[in-house]
Amino acid sequence: MAPLKLIAIDLDETLLRRDKTYEVARFNQVLKELRKQSVLVAIVTGNSYDKVKDYFEASIRPFLYFACDNGNYLVQNEVTLKKIGIPYERFIEIIDFIDEFKGYYPALCLGDATYERESKGVGHEILAQFNPRVQRVDSFRELPEDSLVTKIAILSQDDLDRNKALVRIINERYEDVTAVTSAENWVDIYNCQGGKGSAIRFLKERYQLKAEDCLAMGDSLNDESMMKEVHYSVAMENADKDLVMQCRYQIGNNNDQAVVQLMEDYQQTGSLDFMQKYRTINI
Repeated sequence: MAPLKLIAIDLDETLLRRDKTYEVARFNQVLKELRKQSVLVAIVTGNSYDKVKDYFEASIRPFLYFACDNGNYLVQNEVTLKKIGIPYERFIEIIDFIDEFKGYYPALCLGDATYERESKGVGHEILAQFNPRVQRVDSFRELPEDSLVTKIAILSQDDLDRNKALVRIINERYEDVTAVTSAENWVDIYNCQGGKGSAIRFLKERYQLKAEDCLAMGDSLNDESMMKEVHYSVAMENADKDLVMQCRYQIGNNNDQAVVQLMEDYQQTGSLDFMQKYRTINI
């Protein structure tokens, strides 16, 4: 097995425990050691950059790539490397369609800012947990007409199966966007040319990497596109069963910090031979 050159890590329910914590000192130490071995590490998440950067100490951020809003906003050392978005007329059309249904709370992410229409209630409270810097507008039509929305994040009161049905409807209705479930209560919509896989492709092209050089870890179907870009596709024990079927490997769960353990095992051995014990039945 060739040495790794890129490790891509989802955040919620992958690196982070259920309570949104992780073993910071262990992660920071193994990250520094991996960088000495010329291994790139990317946090690839549906969360906004404003929220994501709070999880990582300022001294460690320059060692990481942050592919936020499902990979559509890529930042390294405070420099924006890539942004892919939905144009104004299309995101307004999609919002108008979503508003025909009850129980959905959309927010618009623009990479460097997030907007909501709620000022109180369950939608506002939950969104604030994911982005405390969210800004309120009365109508999304107030945004400038040259805005590019990197992600429409929809908080849903439905269960996962019904959210998957909404995803199917969105994907059938709008050919230029992709909708995916993100954890149990979220549906994300973004430009069909974007997604987490697009961030991995960008880094592969930038550093002339092959799929065999790359490993990705995740738990939800919004991770599926990046799994297709790497050879070492790794689902968490707590992952959506539909994602597990797309991955070659499955490790332990997020609460046991299986991601950090895998990084340490690789850093200490310099080999991926240990991954054989995590092999699934997929080829």
